[in-house]
Amino acid sequence: MQKMLDEMPAKEYITCQQSVGMYIFEIHSTPRPQRQTQQGLSFTGKKVFYDPSKLNKKSIQWQIMPHAPKEPLLGSIEMHLTFYLPIPKQIRGIERTQMETNTIKHFIRPDLDNLAYLVTNALKGIVYRDDSQIVKMVLEKMYGTQPKTVIKVFEV
Repeated sequence: MQKMLDEMPAKEYITCQQSVGMYIFEIHSTPRPQRQTQQGLSFTGKKVFYDPSKLNKKSIQWQIMPHAPKEPLLGSIEMHLTFYLPIPKQIRGIERTQMETNTIKHFIRPDLDNLAYLVTNALKGIVYRDDSQIVKMVLEKMYGTQPKTVIKVFEV
């Protein structure tokens, strides 16, 4: 996208910048998956349900709030999520270098869809009105020296 913008004449560049609604966020913490709703008992013995991922959602929201649009987006949205998971400490040598350069892909737990589910729910009401507005998602899971989540939201 940046290459395309660099190749445009200055006049078109300004128009394109205004028409392309793109937001990029980085969450600097280890990506966590959405955990299933848990059932417990209240003090009175009634069944209660709670979200064990509530604190993880709050952490994402806290980091995004200062950079989010003033009003949630209302139209169709395309989202790209890249999850950088930590390289295991016991990995050394060539294998570690391959993980750092993304030659070896992250194929173990957590599941990619559960990682995405937590992020899409956390952004609801802040970046967009509802996650049903997402019409396209590009998901990627890889190793990184710094664990983080990169979120790109485009208006389409």
